[in-house]
Amino acid sequence: MGRTPRSGRPSWPAAPFARAGPLYDGTLAAGARARTTGSARPAAPGTEARIIDGYAELSGRDDELAEVDRFLGGVTASRGGLLLLHGEPGCGRSALLDQAGRRARGLGATVVTARGAEAESPFAYAGLHQLLRPLLPALPALPPAQAEALSGALRLTAAPHEDRFLVSVAALSLMTEAASAGGGLVCLIDDAQWLDRPSLETVLFVARRLGTDRVGLLLAQRDPGPPWLADAVLPRLALPGLGEEAAGALLSRRSGVRADAAVTREVTAATGGNPLALSELGTLLTERQLLGREALPRPLPLGAGALGALLGPVRELPEPVRLALLVTAAEETGDLTAVTAAVGQLGADPSSVDAAEASGLVTVTGARIAFRSPALRTAVHGAAHPARRRLVHRALAEVLRPRAGDGRRARHLAAAALGPDEAVAAELQEAGERAHLRGEYADCAVLLDRAAQLTADADRRVERLYEAARAAWQAGQAARTEDLVREALTLADRPGTRGRLLRLRGAVELRGGVLTDAYRTLVRAARLLATDAPDDAARSLIQAAEAASHIGDLARYAELGRAAERLACPSPVVECTRLLLTGIGHVVAADTDRGTELITAGVAAAHTAGDPLLVAWAGVGTFYLGEAAPALELLARVADEARASGHAGVLSSNLEFTAQLEMFSGRMAGAEALNDAGLRLARESGQENLAAIHLSRRAFMCALRGDERRCREAAEAALATALARRIGIAAATARHALASVALMHGAYGEALRLLDLVAVPEPGSGHPLVAFFSLPDRIEAAVRSGERQAAEEALESFERWQGRSAHGEAGALLARSRALLAPDDATAAALFAEALELHSGSVPIEKARTELYFGECLRRARRRRDARAPLRSAAATFGRVGAGPWAERARQELRAAGESPPAAGRDAARSGEGRFTPQELRIARLAAEGSTNKEIAARLFLSSRTVEYHLYKIFPRLGITSRRDLVRLFHEDPALFD
Repeated sequence: MGRTPRSGRPSWPAAPFARAGPLYDGTLAAGARARTTGSARPAAPGTEARIIDGYAELSGRDDELAEVDRFLGGVTASRGGLLLLHGEPGCGRSALLDQAGRRARGLGATVVTARGAEAESPFAYAGLHQLLRPLLPALPALPPAQAEALSGALRLTAAPHEDRFLVSVAALSLMTEAASAGGGLVCLIDDAQWLDRPSLETVLFVARRLGTDRVGLLLAQRDPGPPWLADAVLPRLALPGLGEEAAGALLSRRSGVRADAAVTREVTAATGGNPLALSELGTLLTERQLLGREALPRPLPLGAGALGALLGPVRELPEPVRLALLVTAAEETGDLTAVTAAVGQLGADPSSVDAAEASGLVTVTGARIAFRSPALRTAVHGAAHPARRRLVHRALAEVLRPRAGDGRRARHLAAAALGPDEAVAAELQEAGERAHLRGEYADCAVLLDRAAQLTADADRRVERLYEAARAAWQAGQAARTEDLVREALTLADRPGTRGRLLRLRGAVELRGGVLTDAYRTLVRAARLLATDAPDDAARSLIQAAEAASHIGDLARYAELGRAAERLACPSPVVECTRLLLTGIGHVVAADTDRGTELITAGVAAAHTAGDPLLVAWAGVGTFYLGEAAPALELLARVADEARASGHAGVLSSNLEFTAQLEMFSGRMAGAEALNDAGLRLARESGQENLAAIHLSRRAFMCALRGDERRCREAAEAALATALARRIGIAAATARHALASVALMHGAYGEALRLLDLVAVPEPGSGHPLVAFFSLPDRIEAAVRSGERQAAEEALESFERWQGRSAHGEAGALLARSRALLAPDDATAAALFAEALELHSGSVPIEKARTELYFGECLRRARRRRDARAPLRSAAATFGRVGAGPWAERARQELRAAGESPPAAGRDAARSGEGRFTPQELRIARLAAEGSTNKEIAARLFLSSRTVEYHLYKIFPRLGITSRRDLVRLFHEDPALFD
């Protein structure tokens, strides 16, 4: 690796207004209609985060704004009507009305407003007076009887008028006249639940008589509203809670801190996505809490605005009913039996639970009791005095004693505790261990952390903090893991304990910190663990090797191999580690024969040991032997185990390799779906280093498809992180992707320049393993750009690395590379033919490239008839996997060989390209292979309902109606969904 090559190059190394129906008769857009019935659900993710902050900005309300636009468009197009917005306090009704007013004025409409007030609800026509006051100058123009009736109702004259029909007709006339005099009239009525009944009945009277009149009545009410607004025929638009993405953006904007994904998820669940509650929490939670470094307070501290809006109905209830509500809020599982018993335990009549249900604030279904909204539950719990909360939790713990096995009793005891209590801590630890066995790692971390806080003994506290940190890492909570480790290290004094804590810290740094720090931390951990826990020391060395690999500093392998040899215990784990690390070190040092021998023995030892980390590194070792397909199969096996266990801390890393296996196997849709899932998990769990690697892989997938724009976007994003953090493997992969695009488009000089950067030996910039695998591309780029000496040097490096491989994909690529440098077409053709015999078909794109070059060679040698078969096969493969530019090049060669190729769109239509997203193709393939919706959901990290929704869309586009038809299509052509 250190020699200077002859060539001087590195040798290797805002939707428009839509038309509304007449009278706006309830015909809502599909997105809005889904929220008009049933319980509120979070808005779809991906909406822009603009939120209420006291100035009527909006957040996550794109669908609702589109529906309001549609309504206003109908008004200005002479189709008047009514629309009722509704939701819980704090949902943003007033802000949406304000936005509607601005948009209506922009359309040239006159806007009048009214707001219901509880104090004015006994006064007849008080609301109508607010609404019509700007229009009263036109009152004299009405027919005298109507003018007299309306004047009397609004107390503009001495005598009140009792004829409500005539009053309503007059209001209708006044509104329609105002609408006809301008660009329409839009009436905005907020807090309609407090509007006096005569005014509200007048508004509804007007709404029922609007036809071609350009009058729009936009009402907003908080739930639950008055009975006279419960008419099912009224067009309604529910304002549900915000989804996680919009909620996270709101928290981040209000706090100035990018909220952790797990924190956002927990806060969104606790508030039901209530915008007002979220807005205030953004200023009430600390930076450490928002970053996930510190546990969120329980209960969440809602602000004065949210508490005032949500708790109004609660304050009016009798004390026993308020107590029943507090007990319900404290018992998070909704166990009606426990709630009723605890209410009695606290000295109240259990019938107060019935009274709480009668208030409408909670609902009872079977044996479960629940608040009508998560935000209301959080408000009731958080507003109670701490001493009162502790009494409630203590009562719940007492009544749950017979069912202590579910962990609820331990939680309530912990919530009631004021200081260290070993008995409670032990019960929490037991509950945490059971949660861990169920795969509920985040829950386990919370329980063990609380147990540690209640533990007085320092050694026992450290042990519980370590276990809490380990569970947090398994849950994908990197920031929380580091915080727990830091706290434990301040107390730990035993070498073995400190070693375990440092190993965990190193794992976190490996995924999201500075890689050189991760390497040093993991090596130090191995030294501390060497005496008491040699197997863990060996695993720490493996993780240190991963840090070195990501940097691109592969010279470290020899150093780590020697450290493994110094471990005293010759266990299977230690021996396997020694074989793999020293073997890779030999390959890196160009001693491929000895390296192959050691790695082969190490792979066998890993299979015997069965340790997932060692199996994964058996896959890495196989990569260094040049056998990508078997390496990826080993790594995919580990990924399947991680998926089954729900270990989010390692799952994103393993998905990287599973996606590569799909990609090299030609299943591009599956590869892209898995890459998307891995990138999402990496970002959500704070693993920014791993996110950069996923982005570089995405760039390479886009390059194979010929999507230059998306390739460049992903590569630039990957390089921005990789170069700053010295993640050599991500930088090298991103540049290889850009080189592949250049090669595909015939920009051979640019491709060679980028591949030279891939082979730069400087750690953090290039990467030897990526350079190894890019050698065939480098040889081609050099040959086609006239740099024959550079091509020969690259081939020399490739032969040193792969010369021993006389079969499989490695041998095929070596034969193809030799063909590109062959002195004449006859020699080249023989080598291309040899390469095709060696191709196993496990990497369809590479075989298709060999077929393309073989066909080009045969055509140049005037063997046009012989050229057609390989060119035809290459065009079909490229078309099937969606590699557009390669497919077009093969079709052009086929035409030059005297054969008309199939239409360019035929393969894309056959595989669903352009009609299906990668995720849809992945779902369709898994369903066709026999996976259930639940199994597909687990594999792709979706909900079963989302899988069902995608299949519902896929079936008609394939012209089928059932899974049986899908299976039939798949068996007729297994490549249909590749």
